Amino acid sequence: MNRRTARRAAVTLTAGLALSFAAALPAQAAGPTVTETQWLSDVAAVTGPAQAYIDGRAAANASGAKQAIVLDIDNTSLETHFEGGITVPATPPVLALAQDAHAKGISVFFVSARSDLYNVVTRANLKSVGYPVDGLYARTVAQLLTESVADFKTAQRKAIEADGYDIIADIGNNTTDLTGGYADTTYKLPDYDGLLD
Repeated sequence: MNRRTARRAAVTLTAGLALSFAAALPAQAAGPTVTETQWLSDVAAVTGPAQAYIDGRAAANASGAKQAIVLDIDNTSLETHFEGGITVPATPPVLALAQDAHAKGISVFFVSARSDLYNVVTRANLKSVGYPVDGLYARTVAQLLTESVADFKTAQRKAIEADGYDIIADIGNNTTDLTGGYADTTYKLPDYDGLLD
């Protein structure tokens, strides 16, 4: 057996052993999966109580204080995970909540980890699917490089409150959307262990 033949035999044997070893291992579970129908059902389970709370806060606002809600965009306000393309459809339960809140005089602000380079497209998408947009906050290039998502979102809520608003509810699908304060209450939509970032 010459050197080249011996080398081929060794490679073939190694590959065969690797395949045999892999076949003997227990199957690894795939990452989490979820259907759009299940996700929308799980979202509605959160937005139902959120809507009741927001309605109650609006009804109790006899002083006419400036109230607001803050919404995340991807996989919260828009069905980003399930629907690609330039115009992403609204998440129906979140859209209904936002429209109802706005009809009651509550401002609707969007705070996103997206780059502000896309603000024109993002705002157009939100409006085209029916969202009222009283403000849109996204990260500058410098913030993308230097500031965590949680710190950015907290700073934007702080700025909204500094403008005289009481953020009565903050809604998102990631803990980075909700931590850091500057909201009376928070509602976390499902992310299925990071599947829907």
